[in-house]
Amino acid sequence: MTLGTAASVRIAGETDDRNIDRYELASARRALRLIKGNLGDRLHALVGAEIAVGNAFFRDHVRRSGGEQVTGTLTIEARGLTAAAFSAWMIRAFTREDVLIAAQPEHYLMDMADPRGPHIVETLGEHVVGFRMGGWDESEVPGGTDRRHSLLTLDDDGTVVGSVSTSFREADHGMTAELSVTLPATSAPEAVEQHLQHFSVEFRSWMLLAAAETGEGSR
Repeated sequence: MTLGTAASVRIAGETDDRNIDRYELASARRALRLIKGNLGDRLHALVGAEIAVGNAFFRDHVRRSGGEQVTGTLTIEARGLTAAAFSAWMIRAFTREDVLIAAQPEHYLMDMADPRGPHIVETLGEHVVGFRMGGWDESEVPGGTDRRHSLLTLDDDGTVVGSVSTSFREADHGMTAELSVTLPATSAPEAVEQHLQHFSVEFRSWMLLAAAETGEGSR
């Protein structure tokens, strides 16, 4: 072995460690599903101190930004799944707390039954934040695609901290999803970039599950 060569590990006969990564990801998902399922609402209480810090952090950025915001957008593609099928599946999925919690490791609370609006606790940037999603404002965009837009308000004092928007479009390969997040300008670009990464994980989880449950992926 040459001195200075970086260490690596792989299964004998394979060219890299991608399969080990897959196995680790599957194990991590099983572990989180078990832990989150057993903790239930207690998980929210466990991160209460972190939520207070995170909400204060973004409230300060709202003040410092003076109304200026920054938006980041991510486009992801799904094969073997139509936009129509996914949109219909998502409407049903938003009544299934287990599906919503499991989609992203940093989903700590996804209470869609709250009469004041969906109550979510997740990570924004480097902070755990509690917020409520407003009702989806729907508008038509070119190509006949419905874009849905929702304001995010901090759950402790109602400060508008930003917004998210989604649009799903049919494509030859299946569908594309355009996902956007808007946050106070002084918290960008780190928080915006982190949440685009967050989007990629949760929407891939939902799209793969939608394809499996609708049978579209097997056609």
